[in-house]
Amino acid sequence: MIKNELLQNLVQINCIPVLIIIFLLFFLKINYTYEKDLTKKFIPSLLLLFALIIADNVDYYAYDKAATEGVIDLLHRLAAMLGYDLRITLMASLISVAADRLSDRKHTVLYTYLPALVNIVIMLPCLFTDLFFYYCEDGTIGRGPLAYEPHILSAVYMLFLFALGYLCKRRGRTNEMGILILCGCLTILGFLAEFLFALRGILTGVVALDITFYYLYLHIEHFRFDALTGIFNRDAFIADVDEYDNGDISHIMSIDLNDLKKLNDTYGHGAGDKALKAIAKALKDSCLNDCYVYRVGGDEFAAICLHRKTEEIVAMTDEMYKAVEAAGYSCAVGYAEWGAGKTFTEVYKEADDMMYSTKRAMKKERLV
Repeated sequence: MIKNELLQNLVQINCIPVLIIIFLLFFLKINYTYEKDLTKKFIPSLLLLFALIIADNVDYYAYDKAATEGVIDLLHRLAAMLGYDLRITLMASLISVAADRLSDRKHTVLYTYLPALVNIVIMLPCLFTDLFFYYCEDGTIGRGPLAYEPHILSAVYMLFLFALGYLCKRRGRTNEMGILILCGCLTILGFLAEFLFALRGILTGVVALDITFYYLYLHIEHFRFDALTGIFNRDAFIADVDEYDNGDISHIMSIDLNDLKKLNDTYGHGAGDKALKAIAKALKDSCLNDCYVYRVGGDEFAAICLHRKTEEIVAMTDEMYKAVEAAGYSCAVGYAEWGAGKTFTEVYKEADDMMYSTKRAMKKERLV
């Protein structure tokens, strides 16, 4: 058994975070081919996590000698400052991924990082003042008047994380809400473990787990979306119908793009792809809350609506027609109410029959 106390403590501090980083780096490498954009979003978090591990190790090494040696004192203050800053910036990096997914606004990521960047400036005086911490005669460290500023900012970020979870819930992303809230709760527990019991390395390991959990969740979600149009795919449609078939689904819709074959034959498949992207966006933008649209085939789309009245579906169908027409294309829409005693197959067939009836009427009208 190794008797070196310093080495034992360093292994204890670093073991879980380092192993998680190795696993996640390997997973990101093999997954980069499929999900380049998603992988790139998590690279800053990994770099920050690696930097935090280095800062924590320097902090641990310099802690006992800081009060007696001037250079070590400065080194410890620098490591302590970086440790606080990096923990907060790590939380910001995780939150920025979620915020970017929920917002179409430019500079969302910058705004998310802004409080963390301001905190770096606020903490700079700790290098040469006792505003944040100071050394006591017995070798312990006391807390200065600004000691709790980083903790308050961390709490603000946690509230922000929970708010993003609420927004995910509002947009029907219940599972993502669960992941974000779980990450927030684990982070709070990790902080309390370090703060109340003077433990080291707990919070770093927890944040590493948060990053891994969220990345793996988004990795799974990636395969629920259609690669061309960016909306949900057929597998997601089948899974969601299974999840919500306990009476939550009020209506099912069947939607078909008109004249896709003609577009492909006349102008090439690039024109057909452009049409599919445009109609997918138009349909998605036209959906009411708790209504979700899917691409279930080549030019076939479907939608499920939760707890909606038929008159609302009629109005939404009109909006879909207007949005698709404004995009320069044409589609046929059918819908059916999922009433008591009906199976999914029966309801979907009713919606399909209505859609094909509408398509025939449109074709007949064009020939007149």
